[in-house]
This record gives sequence, structure tokens and C-alpha cells, in this order.
Amino acid sequence: MKRIRFQILLIALGALFLASCEKNEDKDTKSNATNIAYIVNYGSYSGSKSEISIYNMEDQTITHNAYKTANSIDFNSNIQSMVIYNDIAYLMSNDGDKIDIVDAETLLETINPISTNIIKPRYFAATGNTAYVSCWGNVDDWSTIPNSYIAKINLTTKTVTKIPLPGGPEGVIIVNNKLYAGLTTTNKVAVVDLTTEAISYIQVSAVPQQFVQDANNSIWVSLTSQYSSPFPAESLGLAVINPQTNTVTNKIDFTGIGSSGYIHQSSDKKTIYVMGSEPWPGTTTTIYTVNTVDKTLSSTALISGENFYGFNVNPENDNIYVLISPNATTNGTLKVYDKLGILLDEETTGISPQCVVFYNIIK
Repeated sequence: MKRIRFQILLIALGALFLASCEKNEDKDTKSNATNIAYIVNYGSYSGSKSEISIYNMEDQTITHNAYKTANSIDFNSNIQSMVIYNDIAYLMSNDGDKIDIVDAETLLETINPISTNIIKPRYFAATGNTAYVSCWGNVDDWSTIPNSYIAKINLTTKTVTKIPLPGGPEGVIIVNNKLYAGLTTTNKVAVVDLTTEAISYIQVSAVPQQFVQDANNSIWVSLTSQYSSPFPAESLGLAVINPQTNTVTNKIDFTGIGSSGYIHQSSDKKTIYVMGSEPWPGTTTTIYTVNTVDKTLSSTALISGENFYGFNVNPENDNIYVLISPNATTNGTLKVYDKLGILLDEETTGISPQCVVFYNIIK
């Protein structure tokens, strides 16, 4: 698992700032906010567990330990990803083998996590009353991840059935009643017919990871190289898939793409933001843009720095939220940029921030 390997490889609320010279970190920051960003701090796989910070977009303040504040208990696992669907937040806990379910506004957990048939959950997509979560299962061979599957979840009863899918399914997206899943050990996109659960494959030039859908409804998937499935630099970048024919229609070269393949898009779906190499001491990391109309990669990075660990794009104003993690034991940083790459704000996060989820609270 990439996050596991990274952590192994690297081996009360948050502090209050002085009100006279710093922004105030108020315990009730969220209570008066309507637009917030949840920052999921992964923590350390072998040490500290995950926590959630809340960034108030309106007054540019941040609070920490939001899950513990809401539930009066520490979170007891590490969160791989978080998704809000129908005002419910789903937290995929990849070492706790569970999916925690909390109220999207309060973060209050009132029902037990889903744990039956959930082993190493990764990413979540849903349609109607059914969710589909990529799971790696019990891994006895990292080169093929043969026991992986898609967890099909009835969101009312919380019952789970498995759709076997070897190869380590990663990012997922639902288009035209089909689930598209990246596979982390091979250069194929899996396509699951949600009516019959039959599986077909689309061959791409490298390892497919994450998906977005552009304004013309084409599917874009990031193509990376993995430890277990190395591919040459010229095969890396993004592929464009026609969901009507399930064929690759274009490929955009990006030799510097990171192994996690993080991509997000602008509010008009005409620009895709793609992250370069993951954090490594002294290594520059970047965010480039791709024009989905003329299908070109920007000649220079929009944003560059060190130790980028994840990012997202605010769908309301296209501000770019970049998460920075220097290591697995100290607090990270949130940097907010506008769509021109101009720095707007900088805040301290928890340990290993890796995921940003935007949410509008209706008052």
C-alpha cells in the first residue's frame, strides 16, 4: 500500500495564536461558517492516528482535532480518503479495516462503522442508495494484489457484498451506470457494469490511478508508474476515455506525474490540475494544468514547492488547496492559492495532511 510504504519509508485543540498578532483559532470557528474545508490528517501508519482539521474559508482560520471535539474520543485508525455524499461523510480507514460514518456538518458518529467485508478500503463512489468502495483485501502478493475487490454497500442497511477485482483497485468514478476503477498493479482500467456486475478492461499506457470527467463528459485518468509495476517515463501522463465506446481517444504526456496520480478539475471542468512527484526530502513537487479543450499540458508548473502530499480545488472559486507534509511525525501545512497560482493563505495542519473535502453548511 502506497501510504503504508511511504510511512514505513520515512520511518486540548491545536495551539492558539496570540490574538494581537495572529489569527485566532476559535473552538467555534465552524459554528458561524457556511463554507468550510475539512483537512484529513493521515497521521503516521505506525504511530499517531488520523484527525480532522477544519478550515473556515470566510475568515481564513483553522481548528484542529475536530473529530475528537465532536465525539469526545480519539479517532483510532488512519483515513485513506473522505467523501461527503448526501450530507453524510464516509471515512475510509485503511488500517482499521472499516468505513466510519459521520454527520457531514457536526462530524458526530452515531452509528457503528461498516466493517464486515471491508479490508483496506481506498476510495468511494456512489449512485442512488448504493456505494462502491475499492478495497485491497488481504494482500499476500504486492505485485498483483490478487484478493482485492469492490465493496458494494447498501447505504440504508449498511450491508456489504463483494465484487472480486484483482489488481488493487484505486480511484473510482461512476459514469453511465458503469464503475471505472484504476488498478494499481497493471496498465488497465476496470469497467464494472453496475447492472450485471460484469467486468471488462480498457488498456492504457501505464498504471491508472484517479479519475475526473470533463465538460464534454469524457473521462480522464492519471497514468503513473508503481514500484510493483514500473513503466517508462514516456508512458506516463493522462489518458482520455470515451465512455460511450470505452476506448482511449487521447493521451497527454506528463513524465513528472506523481505515483499517486492526484488530479482535480476546475469548476467549469475545462482545466485539470495534476500533481507531480510526491514528497521526498529536497525534492521539488509541482502542480501543472491541463487544458481539456485542446488537450495540452502547461509548459510550466502553476505551483511548485517541496513535500506536496495532496491537494484539491474549491469548486466555488477554483482556489487550490495544497497540503504539505515534511515527514510523518510533525505537523504539516495548508497553502491556499488562487487559480493564477498566487498564495492567499497559509495554515498549520495536523500530521501528514493528505485530503481536502469542501462542504457548504446551510444555515
